[in-house]
Amino acid sequence: MRLLRQSLLLLRSELRQELRDLELVLTSTFFTLVVLGMFYLSFAALEKKHTLPAVPGLLWLTVAFVGTITLTRAFDREREADTLRALLAAPVERLAIYVAKAGSTLLVLLVCCALLVPGLASMFPAGQVFWDMPLETAALVVLGCLGYVAIGTLFAAGLAGGGGKNMLLAVILYPVTTPVLMFALVTTRALLDNNPNLPSYLGQMAALDVILLGVGALLFEPVLVGSAPARSAAAAQRAARAGARRQESP
Repeated sequence: MRLLRQSLLLLRSELRQELRDLELVLTSTFFTLVVLGMFYLSFAALEKKHTLPAVPGLLWLTVAFVGTITLTRAFDREREADTLRALLAAPVERLAIYVAKAGSTLLVLLVCCALLVPGLASMFPAGQVFWDMPLETAALVVLGCLGYVAIGTLFAAGLAGGGGKNMLLAVILYPVTTPVLMFALVTTRALLDNNPNLPSYLGQMAALDVILLGVGALLFEPVLVGSAPARSAAAAQRAARAGARRQESP
């Protein structure tokens, strides 16, 4: 209960800060709408049989791009305000920090998917299955985004103390999340084909998410704590240089 209470408090704080400026939501939503427009202009003239294999790729390619935008900003508030050490020193479970960061990122992705999935279903005849099977579609989207966020938040924490972490995270994130995205793509194709083994695919995605969440929860504390000293050493060097300049000044 203590872990759950702390996770909810941190998640509420993350959401309150996001609702204050709507930086991630507006950026991700605008990007999703632009990508949908580009997809429509590029593929709307194709026949259904040609768009059928394209819709899964369009869906999860957009999720990957939006996830990168969101995860690169996951620890920016702590990094810019130099509050990462204060967060680590607070009497808060490290796992609660992981749950809050992953939860806020997942909510942003789901907001974008709430625009993306109906958009694809309306633009392409092959996506009509999304309307016909809403529960299966919702389960697919949630499970796919959850697996992406579970591993992505871990690497975002590992680069939280680095100055060039945005570029590094964009480079690292795609290779490590490729298995999740490929599994989600295959399951989406099974959904569009009305494959009778779809429940089995969804069950395997759920099992993969459990494994990734367990790995993320297990490694989050050493990864996050390991990223803090680099930031502390840099701050100490800056303070030492500032003190030396003050002593040299008349």
